[in-house]
Amino acid sequence: MKKLFSLLIVGVIVAGAASYFGMQWKVRKSVDEFFRTMPMVQGQYENVSFDLRGNIAVNRIDLYLPLADASISIGSVALATSGFMEILNLESNLKAGRLPDSMALKINSFSMIIAPPVFEGGWQGQGNWFTELTALGCGRFVTLGARQHYDLGFKNLNFDLVSGYIFDLPSDEFVSTVDLLIEGVGHIQIDQTSIGLAPIMRDFNSALYGFEPASISTTNLHLQYTDAGYNKKLANYCASASGMARSDWEDRHAQMVQSALDQIELSADFDVLALYQSLREDRSRLDIHLRPLPGFSLGDLQYYNVADLIDLIDLSVVINDSPLTIGDIDWNPDRLKKLNLSAVRKAFRIGPEDVAEPGIAATSAARQRILKPIGLNNLAQYVSRSVQLERLDGQVFSGELTAVTRDRVVIRTRFKTGFSDFPINRKDIHAVSVYSE
Repeated sequence: MKKLFSLLIVGVIVAGAASYFGMQWKVRKSVDEFFRTMPMVQGQYENVSFDLRGNIAVNRIDLYLPLADASISIGSVALATSGFMEILNLESNLKAGRLPDSMALKINSFSMIIAPPVFEGGWQGQGNWFTELTALGCGRFVTLGARQHYDLGFKNLNFDLVSGYIFDLPSDEFVSTVDLLIEGVGHIQIDQTSIGLAPIMRDFNSALYGFEPASISTTNLHLQYTDAGYNKKLANYCASASGMARSDWEDRHAQMVQSALDQIELSADFDVLALYQSLREDRSRLDIHLRPLPGFSLGDLQYYNVADLIDLIDLSVVINDSPLTIGDIDWNPDRLKKLNLSAVRKAFRIGPEDVAEPGIAATSAARQRILKPIGLNNLAQYVSRSVQLERLDGQVFSGELTAVTRDRVVIRTRFKTGFSDFPINRKDIHAVSVYSE
């Protein structure tokens, strides 16, 4: 009996070892075949690891895309399941239509070197009204595309990703998670709980035919986004593009955004502009949590007003650790469709548009009028007047005087790319003259 028992133990060990090494061989073979058949991609990897906890990883991957002149390096790409037997039977279970009770994809230390833009003059991108809104006042740019983000400092794309799920059959509860950290941009974390996926988990081959997506319902959703440096880079870039200090640009940008919100007749029981400014702060954090009531369907969204919808999904929002109470928010849909952000840029005289307004024409005509020299100490009383200013380096600026402080003055002047408020240090000013009215 002891001999039989010993033989069984040895048999199990041998079978386990054979399965372990056989699995490693199959994985390496599949990875090698994948690298050989990748179209227009040159690639190599260091090794494949496979452990008893149910993890398979391809380590130290190097890829090169000749057409894009892009190099990619990845620390590892791993597939994780609940255990050794789960990963061992993964292939046969998938062929039979069964999905593992838990699985996760992990991409560690993805890094892509982005080549300098090859389409000079392009890469600004075709934005929508929202991307234009967020770029208001950013120098001559209407929206920010690949070229601007490259100049902004994103010459490498570096990220870590973990995405997976856990399924509990007795409760039919499917919990999915996403954790994405993009270096210098932001950290996104999503947790979602759904029910109604049991038929797919048991046999996705047959369940997908005639399956009704409406039978899946979300019972909990939590999204968190934390800025990881993007807001600071964007503000500094736009301030530089506008020839302004960052704080001045942020004030001007907020004024332009408010002008756009006024166009669409936005009304709310909270300060929308303050909310927007909070989200643009360095290292800002947004938490959105919703728990839809039973029977709620996203397909019925058009039948609810905002206040009812907030109650039905039990929405809670927290920004920078401060809870936001949303009772009501409304806007004019027709005005939103006709939103004219070009008019906002013209009104503030900053952007690529040629400004043709009576005030500008008057400024042009004022240049033909008599200039009266004034003292720098008396400059504040001439705010909103047309002036000519000469710096110590001999450069001359003409335009509307918009602000005077102890350390500097601001003149609204025209560049080749449009109009902009240009700050000048008082100590750099040689002479100032005002045009006669």
